Amino acid sequence: MRDLLSLNLKRVRNLFRMDLHRMLHGKAFYVMICIAVFIPVMMLTQMNDVRDITMFIGSDVVSGGSFGAGMNLSMLNILTGMLLSIYIGKEYTTGFIKNIITAHANKYDYLVSKGLIALICNIVFMAVYMITLFVMGAVMGLPAEIPSIIGLALYIVEKLLLSIPMSMLMIAVNLVFRRSYGWSIVFICIAATGIVVMSIQMGLQMLGFGALANIFNFTITGASAFTTTTPNVFSLLLVIFVSIVWTLICSLIANILMNKRDVL
Repeated sequence: MRDLLSLNLKRVRNLFRMDLHRMLHGKAFYVMICIAVFIPVMMLTQMNDVRDITMFIGSDVVSGGSFGAGMNLSMLNILTGMLLSIYIGKEYTTGFIKNIITAHANKYDYLVSKGLIALICNIVFMAVYMITLFVMGAVMGLPAEIPSIIGLALYIVEKLLLSIPMSMLMIAVNLVFRRSYGWSIVFICIAATGIVVMSIQMGLQMLGFGALANIFNFTITGASAFTTTTPNVFSLLLVIFVSIVWTLICSLIANILMNKRDVL
């Protein structure tokens, strides 16, 4: 809490500029962009039963009990998580993290800077994915049966909101496995796919505890069940609530990890 109260926007800005410069002048970011282009191209060209491109964007109804509903764009969080793994891992293995904490920032400044970089990555990856999807769909003559442009815009906003706590969770994961890229990426994939939450929900449903299973819709990945390409103010408010709560929780966890496994 002390680190949060001493958050300094000037220090965050300086750290953010440094992180942004490293990202734009490195190869990994552009590799991830290529992957974001490759994913929709591969899906559209390799699947034989594609009737429209809507299935690669999201659902047009709120599916509160559907496992993994609306997770399409959320899967792009894996690309952001892999970038965070590379950046954070290098900072710890090279010892550069010591210079950052001692000379430039407290630990929350560091976390906020990394969170902003993650948000930019998510925005870029989603934009690239959507543009590629619509362009390929037009070339292949596939319709895009989106209920409304406003609904699609709100859906993307909801996905970006949920990407914020997910990014903070991924930062925490990377702090745990800061010197092991392999384990870091494994747990990032587990977190981003929501397989743990979906498995728990499925198990509870099978045992007849459907109401209890719905509680997990208020987790980061579970809240994807509330997202929809049809305008829905109530769903948007739920997503905002979940994003705020879990961003605070995950950032506190990340801060505790940095304090417990001190870099100095």
